[in-house]
Amino acid sequence: MRTACLLSPWLLAGLVCAAWALQSDLFSTAHGLALLLWLSGAPLVHAALSRPAEGLLAWDGQNWNWESTGVQSVGQVHRRLDWQRGLLLEFLPLAGRSFWLWVERGTAPQRWEGLRRAVYAPVAPAPSVVPVQQETGS
Repeated sequence: MRTACLLSPWLLAGLVCAAWALQSDLFSTAHGLALLLWLSGAPLVHAALSRPAEGLLAWDGQNWNWESTGVQSVGQVHRRLDWQRGLLLEFLPLAGRSFWLWVERGTAPQRWEGLRRAVYAPVAPAPSVVPVQQETGS
């Protein structure tokens, strides 16, 4: 599914460029630039397909923790796409830029249902600490 989601827009853009060029009487500079722009996307798609982010995503009941290559981030996740056997999540760290995680059931089938429940569970508010004065009785 991940491959289809990454390849489909690129292939669709190629079909649009081809249809545009075929319906025109002459192959113009604009057609050539569109073709070059489309072809320049191939290495980007290839890089995205060949190097997916790998790490460990964990839920502690309050925050999500992401660990990859020895770097840890704490934050929240927002689901962006769900197709039952996979999720596209946006990880919003407490510090830094957000990034996308592609999570599939096949990676850890025993933990999949728990992960889905955690993603869909409402976030509980953090406990607040209120100072209280102790009264002395006389």
